[in-house]
Amino acid sequence: MRRLYVAVIIVVAVFATASTGEAADYRTRNFLVQAPNAQLARTVGDAAERYRDDLSQYWLGRRLPPWSSPCPVRVVAGNLPAQGVTTYNRSPVRDFQMEVVGTPERILDSVLPHEVTHTVLATHFGRPLPRWADEGIATTVEHPSERQKHEHKLREFLRTRRGIPMNKLFLLTEYPSDVLPMYAQGYSVCSFLIEQRDPETFIAFLEDYMKHPSWTSNIQKHYGYDSLAELQDYWLSWVADGSGPVEKFAKNSALPTNSVQPLPQAIRSNPQPGRPIGSVASNATTATAPGSTAPGSTAPATTLASTEPGGWYMRQKREAGKQPSNDRKPEAIASESSNSRLMPPSVRNNPRYMSAQPQPEQGMSRPSSIY
Repeated sequence: MRRLYVAVIIVVAVFATASTGEAADYRTRNFLVQAPNAQLARTVGDAAERYRDDLSQYWLGRRLPPWSSPCPVRVVAGNLPAQGVTTYNRSPVRDFQMEVVGTPERILDSVLPHEVTHTVLATHFGRPLPRWADEGIATTVEHPSERQKHEHKLREFLRTRRGIPMNKLFLLTEYPSDVLPMYAQGYSVCSFLIEQRDPETFIAFLEDYMKHPSWTSNIQKHYGYDSLAELQDYWLSWVADGSGPVEKFAKNSALPTNSVQPLPQAIRSNPQPGRPIGSVASNATTATAPGSTAPGSTAPATTLASTEPGGWYMRQKREAGKQPSNDRKPEAIASESSNSRLMPPSVRNNPRYMSAQPQPEQGMSRPSSIY
């Protein structure tokens, strides 16, 4: 088992007292950073290089060769919500540009690894990934506090019926009009699958789909689920159980579980052994895997199964059927919806391919259950 370590030293006091008149550039082998001051520029540039090496090793099992030209990184530091954007030309993938926004601390421990992950994946695949996977993977390497927000939001979105059925989520090629549930759900589904095997298996799963675009056959091959509907049943039961250990929710017991590599140290979480940060076991409904029932309880598949008339997926399908025929398509681009206001200014009307972290909703209350 490979263990990766990334150390990011943050001198917040120095960054906070620097004036905008001290703007500086810093060049590394693969990044050209523009920041409010020289120390922040150097720290971001050095961290970006470490993340590029360590995250490519983590996801791909190898380090990427240098890019032909450095990726410009614009740093907007201040008391701002953490967000970022990476754009590039897609045919072929080249000319990355990045903008990272937030406090210096959140830039270094969340936004930067998120955006660098986008560049690693785009370089490896040579084209964009499906949105749920691209954003979901990148979110798994954020700071525990940021991942915890997605855990809490996911339960709120499912409770208020803003969840996205798997057969719709997996086919998204652009941001949906309601973009925030896609981030939370994509992160959760990626975590669910990655923890059943390992990061490289998940990448192989996506590679097979890119070559042979059938989610059904590839989810069967790599994870043993018969269909996306069945994956959805098991995933929802896992979420209801607090998003904890995945062993009893792995469909194919012959597949090895818990072989996942630990994340780089700077982005690890596990305040309680065996339970990821953001889990709400004390508030979540007790659950068992679909097809099994704990003593004195009802299997959550009865409530959540996508094929049940009262299940979450069928409710979503009925709601979709009530929408006007000219309603926006699932592939609607974020800039065409009200959610474009959540994106950094450089995203709006940008002709290049983009991956962007939207500003999170404010005032999100923590629900008592996911129903």
